[in-house]
Formats: sequence, structure tokens, C-alpha cells
Amino acid sequence: MENLVLQALSGLASASSLFLVAAGLTVIFGVSRIVNFAHGSLYMLGAYLAWTLVTTLPRGHLGFWGGIIGAALATGVVGLVVEVLLLRRIYRAPELFQLLATFGVVLIVQDLAQLTWGAQDLLGPRAPGLRGGTAILGLRFPDYELFLIVVGPVCFWPCWRCSTARAGARWCARPPRTGRWSARSA
Repeated sequence: MENLVLQALSGLASASSLFLVAAGLTVIFGVSRIVNFAHGSLYMLGAYLAWTLVTTLPRGHLGFWGGIIGAALATGVVGLVVEVLLLRRIYRAPELFQLLATFGVVLIVQDLAQLTWGAQDLLGPRAPGLRGGTAILGLRFPDYELFLIVVGPVCFWPCWRCSTARAGARWCARPPRTGRWSARSA
């Protein structure tokens, strides 16, 4: 029975991780109305950049979280460049064209990542403070996975609020043409 509980918790942690990636894609599509097929590749690029920075910077809280923040900022700059150079030009194009254009970005990012980091799996350190485990029914369960189980629902609520409430539509809507936040009716 204990193993079944741990497997269920592990499944919840994996589901939460996948939800966070899917929520990012959904928010991007909901705000920009672009079928951004390259979302996963930018996520991969961020993970590789995080691995590079975290393993290069000194160990500890500052090195780890500094590497994560640096990777997020660098990936954001890459996303901004893709937005300015490609996506703004195809906002009004048919969705199939958007899909093909962003698939081209997927191929470019994938090839550059393989050229830079190779094809092997790269495992980085766990976040400081989340390296241990917690005893659940006499068995140890990783703290990091418990953290994911909590973070998924915490991120779910604002996404759900923005997608269902009239006020949420006003909080979250930004027409891509103007680049300014504005209210749209739900």
C-alpha cells in the first residue's frame, strides 16, 4: 500500500510538471493568438542554459538561483528576438503558416542545442533546500517532487481565473497589434 501511495504522489509530481509547461503554452496562445510550436524548444533551451549556469557558478543558494534567474532572462531575450523577428510578421497569417514558421524555429533551436550541449542527458543538481526527502508511510519521497505537487495547483488558480472570469479576461488580455494591456470583453 505504501508503494501505491508513493507512485500516486510521483504521478502527481509528473502531472504538475507537465501542467506548468502546458500552462505556459496556453497562456502564450491565449495572449498572442499565435500557434507557437517552438514553446517546448524554448523551454528546452532554458533548461540547458540553466544547467550550464548552475554547474558553472559556485555551489549554493546564490549560484543555483542566480543560474536559474539568468537562464530565464536569457531565454526571455531569445523569445523576444523570435517575437520581434518572426512572430510579429505573422500575426495575421493563417494558423498553418504560423505553425510552419514556429516549427522552423524548433528545428533551429534543436540543432543549436545539440551542437552546443551534445545528445547526452545532462543532470543538474537539485535546488538547495529541496535535495532531501520526507518520510511518507515509512518511505522517503523527494522534497522536490512535493514542491512540484504544491506549485502546480498554485499556478493553476491564476490561469483558471484568467480564462473563466470576466474580470480575468480584463486582467489578462493584450491585443498583439497594440502591444498594450487593455480590456476585452469575455
